[in-house]
Amino acid sequence: MSTPLILRRSAAYFVDVALLFAALGPMAFLVRSVVGVRPVTGFEIWVVTLTSFSIPVWLYFALCDASRTGATVGKRVVGLAVRPHGPSGRVGLPRAVLRTAVKLAPWEIAHVVGFALADVIGPAVQMTGLVVANVLAVVWFGSAVVTGGSRSVHDLAAGTQVVEREDGGSVGPTA
Repeated sequence: MSTPLILRRSAAYFVDVALLFAALGPMAFLVRSVVGVRPVTGFEIWVVTLTSFSIPVWLYFALCDASRTGATVGKRVVGLAVRPHGPSGRVGLPRAVLRTAVKLAPWEIAHVVGFALADVIGPAVQMTGLVVANVLAVVWFGSAVVTGGSRSVHDLAAGTQVVEREDGGSVGPTA
């Protein structure tokens, strides 16, 4: 019996997140130390987060999804790939960027209300924004569960799906 797609997809995401934080955390600390940046305001913290984490993470997911393999390191580890929904082939960069933007929207909403706007919005608005970000994350995961792991909200928006990869690294038929 093979592992359900939703569990493999979740494992791939956790591998990617762990890999990204393991690489970007120390790098961000080193850059901050060398440059002497000490963010104090919420907006300054957001700028550091944007440049140290958000932009590299966006690039990682978009470029990996648009690559020949259609897979991040995590997806390669568990034997999955992203491809267009319906026809086979590569996702392409515009579709991969859209997929990444929708996928990371809850994360970015949390960063904006938690940091960028923290000094200009009240606690009630900030809390509402954080609740919205978390509800969206649950909806994104729930939609993947409902589809058996093949599609989440970001896949629906970008016209993509997650499938099992065939040996050799090419994207295989729909699972």
